[in-house]
Amino acid sequence: MKKDISFSIGSDAVSASVIKAKEFLDKSNYKYISHGSISGGKSNWVEIAKNVAQDVQNGVSDYGIIFCATGTGVSIVANKFKGIRAALCNNKEIAIAARKWNDANILTMGMMSVKEEDVEEIILSWINTGVDTSELKNIQSIGEIES
Repeated sequence: MKKDISFSIGSDAVSASVIKAKEFLDKSNYKYISHGSISGGKSNWVEIAKNVAQDVQNGVSDYGIIFCATGTGVSIVANKFKGIRAALCNNKEIAIAARKWNDANILTMGMMSVKEEDVEEIILSWINTGVDTSELKNIQSIGEIES
């Protein structure tokens, strides 16, 4: 497991899945910044996604994890920021593929669909998957079309 990375994590509500994600980061001794309801702050999902994306974009955190009801809204917001590749990953297989083929730097999850018992495995799979070097040109192309 990679240990020298930091996270920004945010959610617009507190759920069992969100608590499980924070517990995983705590027990794994990862450094992280919390945004939104999980830190006692605002619960506006647009603002939370913006804050996490800006943390990653500005190098304050290496990666982001964002929750909302479906995970879709926060993915859309985060992907508005240059250099952000947010991926909605509600299972381990998609999390692996998002890192391997897209070098996703923000993981989003839907509280309506992710089971509490799957959260740790999703995050671990995402963290521990490396980028497929045959996809580097495609990943670079994403950055070239950003405005």
